[in-house]
Amino acid sequence: MSKRSNYLPSNDQLAALAKGRVPKNTIKNSEGWINIMKQWWSDVNYNEPLESQDKETIELQVSQFLCGVTTKQGQSYSRTSLKNALSAINRHLQNVKPGWRYNLHDKNDFPDLYARFDGLLKDMKKKRLGESKSTDGLTTEEIRHLLNYEILDPNTPLGLLKRVFFWISILGAARGGEHVNLHVSQVVDTSDGIILKKAQQKNDQGGIEGNQVDLIIPFPSDPEGTAGPNSEIRKYLSFRPKNFKSSSFYLSACRSPDAIVKGKWYLDKPLTDRTIRSMFKMICIECGINVESRNISNHSGRRTSIMELFSVGVPENTGRAISGHKSSGGYYAYAKPTDEHKREALGNVLNKLITNTSSNGIMQDSINHSEPDNHEISSSEDDGNSSDMDLNNSVQNEHEFYGTFHTAKEVLKNNSHKRSSTTDENKQMHRQKKNVT
Repeated sequence: MSKRSNYLPSNDQLAALAKGRVPKNTIKNSEGWINIMKQWWSDVNYNEPLESQDKETIELQVSQFLCGVTTKQGQSYSRTSLKNALSAINRHLQNVKPGWRYNLHDKNDFPDLYARFDGLLKDMKKKRLGESKSTDGLTTEEIRHLLNYEILDPNTPLGLLKRVFFWISILGAARGGEHVNLHVSQVVDTSDGIILKKAQQKNDQGGIEGNQVDLIIPFPSDPEGTAGPNSEIRKYLSFRPKNFKSSSFYLSACRSPDAIVKGKWYLDKPLTDRTIRSMFKMICIECGINVESRNISNHSGRRTSIMELFSVGVPENTGRAISGHKSSGGYYAYAKPTDEHKREALGNVLNKLITNTSSNGIMQDSINHSEPDNHEISSSEDDGNSSDMDLNNSVQNEHEFYGTFHTAKEVLKNNSHKRSSTTDENKQMHRQKKNVT
């Protein structure tokens, strides 16, 4: 009897695999935009669903939707959101419309849609509409402030939880959603230190074109004589409930003083997605970091991490090996100089210009004062006459300037005449020489 366990997968199993390849965030984004699209269809009295229309009608109605949809407050969606909307509608049609093999992004299949949407985005940018603000990172000083603040006290359950979250944000360059999906098996304690394993990322789900090997991020050793990320993460892992059932890395902190005294710091219950997604901003606010007019979220930890890698001069290939970026463009998008860096750079230029200008002025004053004292000192009456003469000369010079000013077209025309005259003179001189000989 054969010991092989080959089997024939059912159609439902195959369909589940095909559906499961799409990231959860992508599915959530698509569902959100389809609901917005259906509401817009109802508002403009379109009775038939989009997927029931032919190709030409779909091209028209998608164009109308992108140009006419607004938020509940009547504001324009950001340009980035509208591009996401087109991608969501494209996925929706490919999933629900039988025989649909088109791509709404293809300007050859949908030239009118491409032209209209391209024009819309350019017009919005010209009018400064739909601006999207990228995630902001923290400065080095703010990071130090957080690590020394009592809110992140590793000797309390909640403080240790927040501190571990912060270490994984900064050293693990974690994306916002990666915290929500982080499993305890991904944080491994080794003799060399803590290792963070990323099996799947936003840009690498491990499919046919993906990487089948985990992204490994080894945390650095703790500074000698100081409790650092390794010892604090080990402490957090040691306080997890024995024989825990939850595989989530982030667990709810116990709030009972009696239980905490007995060493029960955490419950066998994962933190809610909502709590995890707001964790980074909540830490910043609790620690007194100014978040006003700044876009602070869990993704700020990733931006901060890459900014710090860039600022200390880490080679690009090493930085990308930590961040997981596949391209230089994606990596350097995070490593762009901040407004403060730009302001400092331009300040250096301004200081140089002002310093040179001031030096030149001082030098000119020195030259003027060093002139021989054999000039007669004019009276106040002479000064008045001199001022009148200077004014008359200034007016005369101004008239002379505008009288001799020519447009570029006139200059080119005059130059053409001059070249023509020069050529005629040269020809005449050549004929005279020929006659003499």
